[in-house]
Amino acid sequence: MLLVFSTILFAGCTQQQPVTPTPTVTPVPTLTSASTTAATTVPTVSQTPPVGQSTLIIAIKDAPKTTDIGTITHLWLNISEVSVHRVSANQTIIDTDEEMTATESDDPDMTGWVVVVNQTHRVDLMQLINVSADIGQKTMDAGRYTQIRLKIDSGTITVNDTEYNLTVPSGVLRLNRGFVLEPDKTLKLTLDFNVEKSIIRTGTNEYMLKPVIAVISG
Repeated sequence: MLLVFSTILFAGCTQQQPVTPTPTVTPVPTLTSASTTAATTVPTVSQTPPVGQSTLIIAIKDAPKTTDIGTITHLWLNISEVSVHRVSANQTIIDTDEEMTATESDDPDMTGWVVVVNQTHRVDLMQLINVSADIGQKTMDAGRYTQIRLKIDSGTITVNDTEYNLTVPSGVLRLNRGFVLEPDKTLKLTLDFNVEKSIIRTGTNEYMLKPVIAVISG
């Protein structure tokens, strides 16, 4: 009996091993996106128009072209006015050197328009091939402008050495062409007529002007 009791006691002692306590892991708080992501500041692009004065020059030229209505030796135009339109709120501008057909308008409203040329200039486009002639300039407010309009009072055309009256638009002609005048700088806009596309033969010895113009900045 004593031997059996000793054997049981010894087995119990050998089975009770010291228990190593498990270290307690302190949970790390999960950071939200607001605490992990730094605030990003988006720069605001200023829409404030330029302030100051600029000089705008208007010039005329004609690129060399051929035409199927005959040999044109002279194309006289009497241009009496050129104006530009100051941008209004939320208006966008189209700045391009591509040719465009001038649209006719009888709207007399001058709100927002600045007259740059206000006296008649008689120009012969056929003498302005690859050269330009200044017809006016004006010192005006810097800023963004959206349109150009011009008034042509009359014209004549010489085809195969014979001169004919040229039918011209009765209203002002608008070009949806914008530009920006920078303060204390000079900008030259050249109205480059495409004679080949601008002259239409409407009948025997009858010709009409439908201006196709590229506005070149320089």
